[in-house]
Amino acid sequence: MTSKAMSMSMPMGDDASSGNVTNLPLSDPRCNSDSCDAFKVAHQASQAAVSYDHQYDYGHYTTWYYLAAIGVAMVFYLYRLDKNRRARQNAPSSRERTSLHRVLAFVRMINYRHLKGRVADYFAFPSLGSLVFIAATSLFLLLMTFLVHPYYRGRRGYGSPPLAVRTGLMAQALTPIIVALAGKVNFITMLTGISHEKLNIFHRWVSYMALFLSIVHTVPFIVQPLRDGGPAALRKQYYKPGGMEYTGTPPLGILVGIVVLSIPWIRHRFYNFFYRLHIPMYVVYLGLLFWHSEQEKDSWVYLWSTLAIWLASCLVRLFYKWQTFSIFRDWFQGFPARIEELPDGMTKMTVLAPSDFKWKPGQHCWLRVPHLSVLQNHPFTIASLPKVATPGIKRDSEVQEMTFYVRAHHGLTLDLLKSVSNHDLAEDRRRTVSVHVDGPYGGIVEDVPALYESLVFVAGGSGVSACLPWIEHAARRVTEGSAATKSIHLIWMVRYASQMEWINGELEPLANAHPDLIQVDYFVTNSTTPVVSNADSEKKLDSEIAGAKASDKSMTVVSPKLGQVHIGRPYLPKLLPPLLTARRSFVLGKS
Repeated sequence: MTSKAMSMSMPMGDDASSGNVTNLPLSDPRCNSDSCDAFKVAHQASQAAVSYDHQYDYGHYTTWYYLAAIGVAMVFYLYRLDKNRRARQNAPSSRERTSLHRVLAFVRMINYRHLKGRVADYFAFPSLGSLVFIAATSLFLLLMTFLVHPYYRGRRGYGSPPLAVRTGLMAQALTPIIVALAGKVNFITMLTGISHEKLNIFHRWVSYMALFLSIVHTVPFIVQPLRDGGPAALRKQYYKPGGMEYTGTPPLGILVGIVVLSIPWIRHRFYNFFYRLHIPMYVVYLGLLFWHSEQEKDSWVYLWSTLAIWLASCLVRLFYKWQTFSIFRDWFQGFPARIEELPDGMTKMTVLAPSDFKWKPGQHCWLRVPHLSVLQNHPFTIASLPKVATPGIKRDSEVQEMTFYVRAHHGLTLDLLKSVSNHDLAEDRRRTVSVHVDGPYGGIVEDVPALYESLVFVAGGSGVSACLPWIEHAARRVTEGSAATKSIHLIWMVRYASQMEWINGELEPLANAHPDLIQVDYFVTNSTTPVVSNADSEKKLDSEIAGAKASDKSMTVVSPKLGQVHIGRPYLPKLLPPLLTARRSFVLGKS
């Protein structure tokens, strides 16, 4: 019999030491500890039937499950990397099995589909594929929780209820993976290629599972004493010296608070409250688990693992990703940045990063502008590409220009626009500031230009900033001769025609350099502003360009080479199919 089992056999009723209880029958209230032979026999029989030690194996099963899931994701990641390598060496052949492509297309169609409805919106249900995996994981945990009987022992004195012990260990085993799924510097991302934004979905849902298991863990510790001796027995067990019921209450309360604040509609409504308390609350929760677990068997292994993962992620982010404290930079030095006001509440920020700072299309950075807020930062998609080093040619500048398009809403984005608008010295609505950069993060594993013949980008408003680097990247790869891409189509929806000025400076050189490759369709959803497009004659266009003033937002001029300008919202189910006639097409949508 283990020491834990012995400790769980303390008397529940009157003190058995008041007399000789050795030969008392089990039905006698004084026969409530191992001092009574009948109690000891029943105690040992209960432990033999359902071993306390065996309940710790359920924590191991839980760990093996998510390690196996990570292993499968790693295999798939290696397959994708090998697919990129083969595509770069030789463009995909038309002799590839079309039946396999159809199966993959069907799987993607199911995987990317989202459920709709009020409940789905409130809880931010992920894609159907992610939801299926979450459901399978939940089923696995439910079967381990409720499939094994008995849930309770004959008496509380025989030991902790088996249902309570195994669910407690399962919840504790989820602690490391919850933290591993959460970090921006994410070790699971390094192993599987799945970006931290997508992993954050599983971070939230696994937290729900941990809370459910913690509640199931708690209930038997309430029910069993009530069955044995009513509220008095529950009170005595709760306040018993060394009892784990008392030490388990604070971490459960903290976990409830963390999960409730993480529910999407609550988090969005009280985001500043959530943002400031989320990590501190979890640190307190982790510390309370050390107190509650009392180093029983391997229970602390999960907690030390959690602490190691969190500290490693923080250190890598602080000294590698966060450029302010990077071991490769001068500390406390931000990057200089030019801020420019664009029409209709858009701010263009050009960050001058060192030449060795690299990023890929689809990645983003967290930006902190100290002169606006020392503590507040915000993620923004990088809308440009780093310069390409040409052998034998020296660069004109030792900096990389990172472009961000920031739409003013509230908080930092609105303060950024106001700082430019109210800048007395900037008659041209520009100013220079210092920006602290944390990143880059995210991205896509696939080598898109090498794998896909047709690229279609659908953007609404400022979402076009996520499409620009992909268009530039694909055009660059086509020029190098290392891409299978034959066509690039951008569908951009804006509310006002003046908003088309946001990216014309970046888009026009690309379209002019690749007139047969890049096509653009603008959709102006508010038709009150006149638009000049390629429907007009060159003569009329030239005269209006000459007469237009820079500050006049009532007229927007679009180069004929950039594409068509349409009035009204596009109907994508009708618009997209004709654009997806290539054997392999890539569609990226961003609003």
